[in-house]
Amino acid sequence: MRKLTAKTRALLKKPVGTLMGDSKALAAIKGRGGGLIAVGDRCSHWLLLNGIRPDVVVYDHMCMRKQVDARTRTALDGYDGAAEVVTNPAGEITDALFGAVKAAVLRGRGKILVEGEEDLAALVAIMFAPDGAVVVYGQPDEGIVLVKIDKKAREMARAVYEMMAPIS
Repeated sequence: MRKLTAKTRALLKKPVGTLMGDSKALAAIKGRGGGLIAVGDRCSHWLLLNGIRPDVVVYDHMCMRKQVDARTRTALDGYDGAAEVVTNPAGEITDALFGAVKAAVLRGRGKILVEGEEDLAALVAIMFAPDGAVVVYGQPDEGIVLVKIDKKAREMARAVYEMMAPIS
């Protein structure tokens, strides 16, 4: 398990990938060359509303610390079968979240419902996604962040993860 430190929290305030508006993000996602991993309720629901089916979805029924609306909840709960449920507190990456995201990304399919907070799941997804895949997450009040996966993105994610404080 890992926990954010003041340094890693500050690092992650900036988008890890490219921050885009809806129309540019849609074009980039439709033109991707690999799999698609969506982290976050609003972002995942937005993809579904636009006819895009992510390979992996990680969500927690919350958006900016508030319950999502019934439409979003129904869409995500009904998407692609049963979800694996894991517990993960805010500001942490538990072994359960790490393992579930890693396994789903490596198999190229999965849906994970997080009891707690899912925000840091994007970091795990970036560490294990193959070249050409895209990890998408929302940047509150700013837009959609797209991370095109390559060796550099994986190394950056691993470095940030390693800087986080270990929890025993």
